[in-house]
Amino acid sequence: MKTVLYGGAFDPVHAGHVFVGREALRLMAPCTLILIPTGLPNPDFDKTLSASDADRLAMLQLAFAGVPDVTVSDFELKREPRPSYFVDTLEGLRPSLGVDKPLLLLGEDQLVSFPRWHRYRDVMDQVELWFVPRAGRHQSNRADVPARALFDINPFDSLSSTLVRNRLHQGLPIEGLVPPSVAAYIAEHGLYRSQ
Repeated sequence: MKTVLYGGAFDPVHAGHVFVGREALRLMAPCTLILIPTGLPNPDFDKTLSASDADRLAMLQLAFAGVPDVTVSDFELKREPRPSYFVDTLEGLRPSLGVDKPLLLLGEDQLVSFPRWHRYRDVMDQVELWFVPRAGRHQSNRADVPARALFDINPFDSLSSTLVRNRLHQGLPIEGLVPPSVAAYIAEHGLYRSQ
């Protein structure tokens, strides 16, 4: 059975993430999906996290509750505070991945920056790269980073965690942008209101 690895900040997880995860399960069947929320981001990418590790993990678990063959891994969150390099995550997860090469699913924006990942060639040697297309990008046909598109058109192309956070900061509704359970969690914990 194939294993699909799908990582990201998930800050917060939104409807597009859920759609991609479910489509991966459907299109790659039979497979298992491992969701990997980022630990301490790689400083080379100038990314900060807004919600705590515990909140991001809880929202991810709520978003995929009841979806068969999905595991939410806290591997990167449990490591000592240091940058999360995926090559290290892959090495740590290796014993649980089985003998088949796992599939690594990236957003097309991540795929474009993939050569900047720490030891990216080592990652490429150990996984099959797949990506989620973004409108207007189409820079993914790189000879040095072979990857396949999961599907042709992403119906959630314009949805991002940044958009969700900005709407919350402005006091605007997020119904339909995140799963209802995640919206309830955000409201209950007052997340993203003061940024």
